[in-house]
Amino acid sequence: MGGKEQPMISCEILEKPGWWRTVSLVAILFLSLAPTFLLLWAAVGEGSLPFTSGFAAAMWHSVVVAAAVTLMSLVAGLPAGLLSALYEFPGRQILLALMAIPLLAPSFLWAIGLSQVRIELGLPSGSPLLAAISTVVAFLAPSFPLVTYITLVSARRLSKGQVDAVRLAGGERLLFICAARAVLPAGLIAAVLAGILTLSDPGPGQIFGYTGTAYEILVSFSASYDFVLAAQQCAVLTAVVLILAVPVAIFIAPGIAAEILGKQIDPAPLTRNKRAGWITIGLLAGMLLLTTALPLAGIIRPLFGDFPAARAFAEISRTIGDTLLYAVTAGTIATAMGFWMALAAGREKRLKRLALAAVFLVLALPPSVNALGMVELGTIAPSWLDPLLRSRFTVGLTLALRFLPIAALIAMRSFGVTSPSQCLVGAVHGVTLSLFLRRVLGPAMFPAAVTACMIIALEATAEVGTVLLLRPPGADSIPVQIFTVMANAPEALVAALCSFYIAGAATLLTLGWMFAGRIRSV
Repeated sequence: MGGKEQPMISCEILEKPGWWRTVSLVAILFLSLAPTFLLLWAAVGEGSLPFTSGFAAAMWHSVVVAAAVTLMSLVAGLPAGLLSALYEFPGRQILLALMAIPLLAPSFLWAIGLSQVRIELGLPSGSPLLAAISTVVAFLAPSFPLVTYITLVSARRLSKGQVDAVRLAGGERLLFICAARAVLPAGLIAAVLAGILTLSDPGPGQIFGYTGTAYEILVSFSASYDFVLAAQQCAVLTAVVLILAVPVAIFIAPGIAAEILGKQIDPAPLTRNKRAGWITIGLLAGMLLLTTALPLAGIIRPLFGDFPAARAFAEISRTIGDTLLYAVTAGTIATAMGFWMALAAGREKRLKRLALAAVFLVLALPPSVNALGMVELGTIAPSWLDPLLRSRFTVGLTLALRFLPIAALIAMRSFGVTSPSQCLVGAVHGVTLSLFLRRVLGPAMFPAAVTACMIIALEATAEVGTVLLLRPPGADSIPVQIFTVMANAPEALVAALCSFYIAGAATLLTLGWMFAGRIRSV
């Protein structure tokens, strides 16, 4: 007698409601936030509060910097992204591509360059106002491109008919005003996210002497070896982040779900306008000069006297293996989880809005919270879980949970532009889920998966706080190596390491761009 055949799952499951969708979303989000819950539970269990004078001053510094970065990135990034989405101008592709470089390097690298510029100009180092301004400018390097790109993507969702109608009614000025109102929610959410992310980055504040909450947490754990105090400080920082992020996630993020994750439309063609073109060029070039070119000039300044290429290459050779391991692990795991999350959300508006709000909160949470939660989890876990919770894989896994929202957004966007009729037609002809994924949906979403994996790998490479807290002995990444030696190593060595890292990131970005374009053309 033959065995009983197993029922085959139809591809129709991808387009129909089902219990598996909610279960999958809850499971992925729980896994992403489990270390955070564990750390907060440990912090709440302690009676004392970390409100010392130093921590209060650091919290104030963090709030000031976050507010300034949010305002300045919105004021500069919104018009830059909107004008780039509406008009064609000389050097458009080059200027937009150059803006991506600060997103792939740690913010403290730009702070190092600005500090060298300050030394060259003979500016005082003890001024609190100058320290605050320098910290804000260093954070603007990644924040301005983030707001510009998000605004550009949102503005390209304006249809040709909408743009032509407004242009006929009132000309270019009315078009800019109406388009700015339409993309303001997307630009605002990007600016708020950029400001929130500064709260968990210790680098620029430490370099300029305007230390924030993230630096206090790092000192409590790595220098004072006081895990309880670090956990309590993380809990306070998390509360501040949630106060800022939850209203945005509830009231703004769902509103842009349809415009960012909706179906592909025919965007308005780029038009040539001499005045608007020169304004855009001036804005983009000016911000690139302030946030990228000026720090790069400061970084390479010490190399004119001495260029220790051999020693810098030796340091990079020692750490590049672990750097690539962390990057590949994070990119692979986050991409797999993000695409599963996108399939679970599907095309249901309620689930897409819930997923979008949830990933915004996950991305806004300080990375030190998940990292210290992993430390607590590794402490209480049995020894047979050491390969999972106390190893290099732990670093990659935590980075994957950190950057999961990026993969989820790209995957949701990719799945949203596919046609549901393909799945329904396949179901009529008896196509199974596995066959549909291999032959139809997989090839359609593969370019997005490659793009997500590359972006996350590059972002994971630039992450310092998580690696600094979780790395096993002798398993530094390249940015962590620079961060740990920048105070005591010769200026020329630090400059050489920074230059090699930025050149490598720019090269990988270029190769990834070319590879992704080739995949899309196949």
